[in-house]
Amino acid sequence: MRSTKRDDLAGGNGTAPGTARLHLADGVPLLRPEEQVFEAMLDGWRNQQLARNLALSTINGRERKARAFAAHADAFPWNCR
Repeated sequence: MRSTKRDDLAGGNGTAPGTARLHLADGVPLLRPEEQVFEAMLDGWRNQQLARNLALSTINGRERKARAFAAHADAFPWNCR
């Protein structure tokens, strides 16, 4: 089987060199779960937009607006009614 450049770049478990895996200890609560969920939502949204090849200026502007709205409402999106 011939290795590809992609295989050479990825480690044995399919991760890129220098990346860290997420480890959560059982029974340890998250420090600020709502903030972490909000950040994860924005990261996922950013990745989705990057996959659609949108301009970084567009993505960054949208993220700033989402953050500004959350700050103005003084609540996370799932708490807004």
